[in-house]
Amino acid sequence: MGIELSIGFAVVILFLGLYCVLTKTNLIKSAIGISVMVKGGSLSFLIAGGATAQVAVVLIIVVDAIIAAVLLSMAVNVYRHTGKLDIDALKRLWG
Repeated sequence: MGIELSIGFAVVILFLGLYCVLTKTNLIKSAIGISVMVKGGSLSFLIAGGATAQVAVVLIIVVDAIIAAVLLSMAVNVYRHTGKLDIDALKRLWG
């Protein structure tokens, strides 16, 4: 498998996550989209780099897990306060 095909696959994963974030109004689906985007970026970073990129990707995975936990806890709090998982409900909490 060539490096061009691998980078193309990583870019497709990145844009699938971006599509999910931009089109979905559900907080959990947006959190999943952000996680998919990070995975696509990590894959492209891993393909382009060597042994040092592997260490960086492990750190990126740890940070991604932390971000996912914070986003999902935020979704739980929004659901408790509004009864919905809509992004507009989050806007109403702040404004």
